Amino acid sequence: MVNLDWKGKETENADLELDNSTPFHILDVYPSSSFEPTLKSTWQNLLVCGENEVVLNSLMKKLENQISLIYIDPPFFTGGDFNFKMQIGEHGKSIDKIAYKDKWEKGLDSYLVFLYNRLVKMRQLLKPNGSIYVHLDWHTSHYIKLILDEIFGIDNFRNEIIWAYPAASVKTRRFFIRSYDTILFYSNSNNYIFNNDPNIYMEYSNRVKNALKKDEKGIFYYRGGSHNGKKLSRKVYIQQEGIFPRDVWNDVPYIRANTTEYQGFSTQKPERLLRRIILASTNENDIVADFFCGSGTTLAVAEKLRRRWIGTDINKHAIHMSRKRILNIGESNDILKWKEKYNKSPQSFRVLSLGKEDETGIISKDFLKKGIQIEHVYPTQNLPELRIDLQQNNKTVIIEILDYNLPYRKLISKEIRDKIISFSDFIDYWALDYDFKDNIFNNMWISFRSGKKRVLKLKSEPYNYEQNGLYNLSIKLIDIFGTVTQKSYKINI
Repeated sequence: MVNLDWKGKETENADLELDNSTPFHILDVYPSSSFEPTLKSTWQNLLVCGENEVVLNSLMKKLENQISLIYIDPPFFTGGDFNFKMQIGEHGKSIDKIAYKDKWEKGLDSYLVFLYNRLVKMRQLLKPNGSIYVHLDWHTSHYIKLILDEIFGIDNFRNEIIWAYPAASVKTRRFFIRSYDTILFYSNSNNYIFNNDPNIYMEYSNRVKNALKKDEKGIFYYRGGSHNGKKLSRKVYIQQEGIFPRDVWNDVPYIRANTTEYQGFSTQKPERLLRRIILASTNENDIVADFFCGSGTTLAVAEKLRRRWIGTDINKHAIHMSRKRILNIGESNDILKWKEKYNKSPQSFRVLSLGKEDETGIISKDFLKKGIQIEHVYPTQNLPELRIDLQQNNKTVIIEILDYNLPYRKLISKEIRDKIISFSDFIDYWALDYDFKDNIFNNMWISFRSGKKRVLKLKSEPYNYEQNGLYNLSIKLIDIFGTVTQKSYKINI
C-alpha cells in the first residue's frame, strides 16, 4: 500500500498516552424537560469547548471503542478566513466576525500533521462496527484519502461521496467552476452498520415522478411492452418513493440565509446532508460525534433522530451557537417531515470546558478598537456589572434584569457601539439556577436570542419553591461577545 509522507509526521506522536488527558470542567447542565424517557438515562449529551486533540485524549478512558459514527468538517486548507454573523439586539443589526482562520504558516505539512494526529485518535474512539465521514473539498481530499487508507485500511474505504450544489456566481473564466465537496466514508472494519432506511433515499427524477400514478393499492407506473405487434402495458407498484442513494448527492441544497436552519455560520452544512449519513450509519441510541461541530448541525440532527451525541469546538462562539440551537430545537424543522416543526424538547446535555479554569469571561481583542490590549480591559474592577430586581412573595420569586453595564464600553470598536441602542442589546442569553450548589449551574429557566427570534425576556416567569430553607439563587448571563457574568443571591424561604 502507498503511504503519504511529509515533514513532521515521524516526529509528532499521534498516539499520546492516555494519562495525558485533561480533566473536564462542567460549565452548564441542561436537564431534559421532556416527558419522554431520556436516552440511556445515565448518559448526558456533551458539548465541549476546547482544543479537539486534547478533548480526544480526555474522552479516551471512558469512550474508547464506544462511538458509532464520527462526522467531521475540518478546515479545508483554503488559506481564507471564515465568519459568523454576530447579531445585536432585536433590530436586525449584525456584524461579521471571524469564526476561524484556515491559514497554515508552516504550509501543507503542518495541516497534514494536524489532521493525521486527530484521525488516529478518532479511530481509537470508534466502535468496531463504527464509521467515519470526513468532509473536505478539492484542496486536500486527495492527500487525506491516502492518510485514511493508512489509518483505517484501504479495504475499509466505502465511498467517495460527491455533494454537488449550485455554485455561487463566479467571475473566473480561467477554469471550470467548482461546485462540489467531497465526503470520504470509511468503516472501522468489514462488519459495519449500514441501514437501508427509506428516509435516506433520493427523490426520483422529474421524468419518473411525472409518470407515477396512484390507486387504491398504492403508487405505480406503467411498464410498456409488445406482443405480436400489439402494445401492452402493466402496472408496476413501487415500495419506496425514491431510489437508493448513489455516491453523487445533488438533492441536498446548501444553506441560504433565508432558510429556517440558517445560524449565521459561513461554513454551515445542511441538516438533510447529516440526516442521510446518520440514518445510514447508526441506530437509535448510538453515539454520534463531531469534533469540529461549528454551528451544531450534526448535534441537532443526532438529537432529532434520537441518537446520543458529542460536539466539540475550540471557538466559544460556535459552542454558544450550538447550545442555543439545541435549546431551540423544538422550533426547527422535523428532520423526517421537513415541512413540519420538530416540536420536542431536547434531551439532557452538559456544556464542558477543559481544565478547571473557566476562561469564557475574557473578551476577544477582535471586538475592541485597534491598538487596545486585553490588559486595558481587564483590571479586576472592570468586570461587567449586572443589576437585577429580585421580587419575592412567600415561596415565589421573580427576577428582572434592570441594567447590564460594560465599564470598558468605550474601548469596544465603533462598528459595534454604533449598533447598540439599549443595555439589553449587549445581552444574548441569561439563565437562572434556583438552587445553585457544588459549582454546577443547572439551567432551570432560560431566555435567549436565536437567529430568527430576537426578542429577549428581561423578566423571568414566577418560580415556586416547594420547601422552606435557605437557597442560593444564581443568575448567569452571556453577552454578544461571549463574556460570562454570574452572580448569586441568598433566598430564605
